[in-house]
Amino acid sequence: MAEQVESTQDVDIYASPDWKPRHVQFEISLGIARLTLNRPPANVLSVEALEDVSHAIESLEFQRDVKLVVLAATGTYFSAGQELTDHIGDRGYLMIEGQRRVFDALARVDKPVLGVVAGPALGAGCLLAGACDMTLAAGSAKFGFPEIRGGVFNPMAAVLLPRMVGRKRAFEMLLGGASLTAADAERIGLITRAVPDDKLEPEVAALVQRFAESSALVVQLARRAVAGGLEREYEEAVRHAEDSYLNQLMGSEDAAEGLRAIMEKRKPAWKDR
Repeated sequence: MAEQVESTQDVDIYASPDWKPRHVQFEISLGIARLTLNRPPANVLSVEALEDVSHAIESLEFQRDVKLVVLAATGTYFSAGQELTDHIGDRGYLMIEGQRRVFDALARVDKPVLGVVAGPALGAGCLLAGACDMTLAAGSAKFGFPEIRGGVFNPMAAVLLPRMVGRKRAFEMLLGGASLTAADAERIGLITRAVPDDKLEPEVAALVQRFAESSALVVQLARRAVAGGLEREYEEAVRHAEDSYLNQLMGSEDAAEGLRAIMEKRKPAWKDR
């Protein structure tokens, strides 16, 4: 678990003696966590970069005031995929372990994750963008899994991509190696929405603002209810959501405050508890 270091009154930077981020930028400000891939020139995901991503997400477990995680990237690429040398020899084992840790962390975190894709998202980068709870992409962005042309495939994508876009689309993407436009990625459900390049930042800012105005507790409980039901059979998923609602949400101060605010036609004053 990372140790919190306060750099200003409003911004928390996470660091620890055991984790010195090398390939990401990570900070939290006013309830919004921002995790930015930063490995120029194309944000290729090395084993070490995967460790940075997973460590950042895992460090959010006990940060109860975080309402949203924004996963973005510097430069013109979101990510060109996994480092080629990571497929070779013992690095292959480390790559698989690193990817599994990242996607496990994304599945478990109780904060919603917003992916922001301003450039190509390929291979492991494509899977990372698709694994976010919501993903906004610039219209010029490209998505795909070109590894098959180099004689390899992504084992995590073989498992997760069919769950994201369906069996037939997954076969076409993983075995065919063709790239998709952002519009195509939206159509098959890989991303939430494709927007014109010059509208991406305003669209992201508007969505982030909606979360910033929400109760952290309510957002987290809702995220748990939705994500927790995905891996359960129907009846168990219903019980899980009901338990979250009745035994956690409705006993909270924010649920009572939110309902009062609606009835009194005013903005709620959240306490995040």
